[in-house]
Formats: sequence, structure tokens, C-alpha cells
Amino acid sequence: MAAESTGASNGARHPKQELSTTLLFGLALLSAAAPFATDMYLPALPLIVEDLDTTQAMVQLTLSGFMLGLAVGQLIVGPISDATGRKKLLVGGAGIALAASIVAALSPNIEILIFCRLLQGLGSGACIVLARAVIPDLAVGKKAAKAFALMMTIQGIAPVAAPVLGGLLVSPIGWRGLFWVLAGVNVAQLLVAVFLVRESRPPEERTEASLRGIFGNYLYVLKNPAFRGYTIAFAFGFAAMFCYISASPFVVQEQMGLSVGAFTAFFAVNSLGLVAANMVNAKLIDHFEPHTILRGAQLLLAVFTVALLIAVNLTLSPWVIFPLVFLCISQIAPILGNSTALGTGAVRERAGSGSAVMGFLQFGLAAVVSPVMGLGPNAALTMSIGMVVCVSISLGGQVYAARAARAQRP
Repeated sequence: MAAESTGASNGARHPKQELSTTLLFGLALLSAAAPFATDMYLPALPLIVEDLDTTQAMVQLTLSGFMLGLAVGQLIVGPISDATGRKKLLVGGAGIALAASIVAALSPNIEILIFCRLLQGLGSGACIVLARAVIPDLAVGKKAAKAFALMMTIQGIAPVAAPVLGGLLVSPIGWRGLFWVLAGVNVAQLLVAVFLVRESRPPEERTEASLRGIFGNYLYVLKNPAFRGYTIAFAFGFAAMFCYISASPFVVQEQMGLSVGAFTAFFAVNSLGLVAANMVNAKLIDHFEPHTILRGAQLLLAVFTVALLIAVNLTLSPWVIFPLVFLCISQIAPILGNSTALGTGAVRERAGSGSAVMGFLQFGLAAVVSPVMGLGPNAALTMSIGMVVCVSISLGGQVYAARAARAQRP
């Protein structure tokens, strides 16, 4: 009882932080760890093979190691933060990512680089899951959905800027220089974690700080059918986008015979479409419920992906394929933003654990989808089929979640 009253009094002396635009910018920067750490160094992979006297397969492990770290880092840190608070873990995650980037830039061999990328993923995963958990700590309902939409709008700049920045810098500063640039991004993330983000999980709201408590957090969120449905909608919506990310270089450059510059422009335009769609989503939330926007975006995406599949079978003209891909990718923005808000909102008392499960499934599916997109001789056909399958499962998850949410209402 004494501990509870102390926590309550502390909560009274230190009210929760306002979910301001400045804070959303900071959370977006923390969530942008993945695109900066992957997209920016992709143009340098051949240089790493040559400089470290290794193979392409070994260098690919630097990407796999990072994705593994992202998934595991979220799965570990999320439920722990429900029990111990967000702030210290956020600072620790940003610090680990910074240290890993510095050692990666100095790596004498491929083995150390792979290990650094794994640590980088763990630290970045902590930043992502905690940035996502702070929002339901501070807001609910439409306010939370709008905050996620705005955060993802800001965060969407990273996939546009990172590959362009990497392509411009790789020649003058080399692959090691790119990791020093990434270390600079990590410094900015650490400053945000230390000075901008306050503790959003006061002691009186925390769960039991033990293995039993952590596993209890996972059991709590996984038993919630609405959360399960929205998590499926979120993860398979992201997987649909990853079908495009994995296959599009081969579609544009090998099948269509276009240049690297053309592909960079194509990728950047679609990323800007994501940013614009998130801005529209933020406005729509003022007038419609998040689950209505989610369902509408999924239905439109289903129509566009089927149209893309038909177009791929009839023609590979960029004038037909590119606009359809743009329409598909734009619809993914409201799917990710609203399903995240609805999913974490369904388990707000364990938002860290819920965010961890969503993030783990998100990046776990991405790791599975990537090699699958390399199957078959027709990359465009594989991509469009993969997108149709993922969208269908995402829509099924939303229908299941909506029914569960209606059943849970008093």
C-alpha cells in the first residue's frame, strides 16, 4: 500500500507528458532506425565484399543479422518496459545502437561486422517498440490514431532520404563512412531519448517485474481477440509492402531494363506517396473512426493489387505498372497507422508487450517474404501474387478484429 501511494503521489507531482508535435518528431526519429540502418548502406554491399575479402552471402548476413536483432529486441524489451518503465530502456537501446554503429565502422572483418549489425538491430528494436508504446501511454482512441498517423508521416521521410543519401555518399566516403553517418543518426536518437522523452509509464501502472510477470504480459495481449486480429492486419499489411521492397529492384532493373537512377526515382516517388497518404489519413481521422478508414484502405488495396496482378500478366509497360504500384503502396500507410493504434489500444494496459508482438511479427514476416520474392523466373508476377495473398490475410485479420471488438463492448 505504501508503494502504491508513493507511486500515486509521484504521478501527481509529475503528470504525464503532452503528446506534442515535437515529441512526435522525436518518436518518429526513434522509429526510423530500421530504414536508416538498412536502406542507406545497401548501395555499399559490393564494396564491403571487396574491402573485407568476403563473399556476397556473408555480406547478406549483415542484413539478416540486423533484421533478427530488430525482431528479438522488440520481443524482449516490450514486456520488460511494461514492468520497469520506458525511459531507461529507451536510453539504453539508443546507446547500444550508437556503440554498434561505431564499432561497425571500424570492423576489421566480416564476422565482427555481422555481430555489430545484430547488436545494432537489438538497440534499434528497443527504440522502435518503446517509441510505439509511448503513444498509447499518453493517448487513446482517435487521438492515438491521429498521433500514429502523424508520427508515420514524419517517419516516412526516412525511406525516401536513406537510399538517396546512401547513393550520394557511398563513393566519396565509402561504406565505413556510411556507418559513421549512421552513428550520427544514433547520436540524435540518444539525445531525443535522454532529453525529450519523459517516462510515460508511472510506477502505479507497471506490471510485475519478473519472468512470471513478463510472460503474463504476453499471455494477456495474446488472449485478446481484437488485438490478435489487428496484429494480423498490421503485420500482413507490412508484408505486402515488403513484397514490393524485395522484388521491385529486379522488376524495374532486370525485367523492365531501366537504370539504377530510374529505380531510385521510382522508389522515392512511392515513398512520398506513403508520406502523403499518412497526411490524408491524419485528416480523415477527424471525420471517421479508425476502423472504418482501415477497412476502406484494405478494400482499395485489394482492388489495386488484383489490378496489378492482371496488368503484370498483360503487360510490363512502366506506364501501366508504376501507377498501380503507387496506388497500392499509398494504401498501406493508413493500414499500418490505424491497425497499430487499434491493436495497441485494445491492450493499452500492456502496450509495450502488444507493441513487441506486433513488431516481432512485422519483421519476422519481412524476413520470410524477402527470399520468397526471389522464387520463380518472373519477379513481377511473384511480387503481385505475394501482395494479393498478404492483403487478403490482412483484410481477414481486420474483419476478425472488428467482430471481436464489437463483442467486447458492453
